[in-house]
Amino acid sequence: MAMYGLLSAPALGMLTQSSAFGTISQNIANINTGGYRSERTRFETVLGQTFDNNSDIGGLQAYRVNNVKQQGEFRATTNSRDVAINGQGLFVVNTEVGGGGETLFTRDGALELVTSGTETINGNLRDDGSIDTSGSGSGPAITFTIDKAFLADKNGNFVQGWPADETGAVNITAAPTSMRVDNFAFLSDSSATTTASLGLRLPANAIPGQVEKARASVNVGTGDLNSLEFVWTRTATPQQWTLTISPINGTSTSTANFTFGTDSLLAAGTTTPVAITWNDGQTSAITLDVSDVRSVGTNFFYSDFQKNGRGPGDLESFTFDLEGFVNGSFTNGIVRPLYRLPIATFTNADGLENRQGNTFEETVASGQATLRAASVSGFAQFVPFTHEKSNVNLGTEFNNMILVQQAYNSAATVFKTVDEMTSVAADLKS
Repeated sequence: MAMYGLLSAPALGMLTQSSAFGTISQNIANINTGGYRSERTRFETVLGQTFDNNSDIGGLQAYRVNNVKQQGEFRATTNSRDVAINGQGLFVVNTEVGGGGETLFTRDGALELVTSGTETINGNLRDDGSIDTSGSGSGPAITFTIDKAFLADKNGNFVQGWPADETGAVNITAAPTSMRVDNFAFLSDSSATTTASLGLRLPANAIPGQVEKARASVNVGTGDLNSLEFVWTRTATPQQWTLTISPINGTSTSTANFTFGTDSLLAAGTTTPVAITWNDGQTSAITLDVSDVRSVGTNFFYSDFQKNGRGPGDLESFTFDLEGFVNGSFTNGIVRPLYRLPIATFTNADGLENRQGNTFEETVASGQATLRAASVSGFAQFVPFTHEKSNVNLGTEFNNMILVQQAYNSAATVFKTVDEMTSVAADLKS
């Protein structure tokens, strides 16, 4: 073997072991970095028949491979924007809010809010000081500009999700979009009261003509609460009462007679229609359940009034669930899905290319991304209030360090020996 060939093998050995040291050092440095995927150094032989008039040159070279598939350590947090993936797959992010930028992938679910763009809000002030943007508000008009807020990773890339409609349905075959979650991104519409139930006790010993009243409030179409009174009047017939409706700021001709049985009860499921015309022109049509009204004892007691309907509500907060739904909580008490996070899977996730900030780019080796819904067919789940750290195993890294150090020392010894042989050969020639 040519003398150059004797030097090339140990020289390449030292270079490749230095590269392995670099991989180990990087892994250890990122042991607490959220979403970091460890790397491994692999080696392959280098053979050549001729090089610069020398033959039989050999040695090795190093290359790095990702360790994307291995799960990292989970740590519980109190941050509602922290979410981890339990199983295979990655979050989908885009460098542009409109989705026209570069699509990247990450395991780091320590999400943040970033602002991008502004919006002019036109609405009406409600009595409680909040803003009604439904277009049906009756309070003083107000116009102002807000910053739109989106969910993003720590690099400012916009997290992608499938949007949900008002019923919570999600089309997982559609393209995901950036997820806007500021207070004015969504509005929970108002709805009028259509059903209600009344619970009270009428005195069984009441005299004919005796009147008992119970006041309640119902929602009209704009979501506003309007008050009314349920007026019960004892008739001349034993255990019989007449119900009339007396709206505040409205009129009603609804009336009904109810005769209570010897057990003081009405038949289960007894209802009566209530129709009201309010002074502002709105109307209410309510089915009132009175099966919990009793005629018993000597005192009047108003116990309960339940209704459906609600006022408009603004987005107050949001949380994640195991299936990746981003559930919004509104000021009117409604909780409904806003988006659903997709999970990106690859034929060979370890073939992804590393990018800045613990993100990855799709490559030919990784294959194209397939977007899946969590918990479908036993696939991965999301874990709210959890942050996934790196998947670096410190014990494994130190063990590899020892092996690499020994290999480096051996290559250095060979190189030194060849160098000494070269010097001896040079001395013999002279």
